[in-house]
Amino acid sequence: MDLNKDSIRCLLIDSVHSKNDAKDFFARNLNNSELLNILVEIAVDDYSGDARMEAAYWISKFDTTLVKNIEKDLLSIQEDELDSIVCHILVALGRIKSKEGLKFLIEKRIEPEMYWESQALKHYFSDILEG
Repeated sequence: MDLNKDSIRCLLIDSVHSKNDAKDFFARNLNNSELLNILVEIAVDDYSGDARMEAAYWISKFDTTLVKNIEKDLLSIQEDELDSIVCHILVALGRIKSKEGLKFLIEKRIEPEMYWESQALKHYFSDILEG
């Protein structure tokens, strides 16, 4: 299959709608760095909200060695206004044990709603957050 943004967008939309051939395509290609880069492009900015959300989902499933290479992009995407995108990016950052991802999760996602719990987490993870 030709890996271009338009064809990948269509597959992502099919995947959202539970089409097995689309899901199988992504599941078979979780080690493909070219596909991962296209998914990042779509997750960052695409006219299809479904494609953006599903791109983020599949990014979270990729081989962690490849995901580590796009950590900087994921740190940017985690600030997206759509929770349906951010939730998957937070999982991807968690899978690679991203220090900056952990800081963001505690300070921007947990602390505004659960202040004291965030303070406890900062103590639990102080070695990671400060080191």
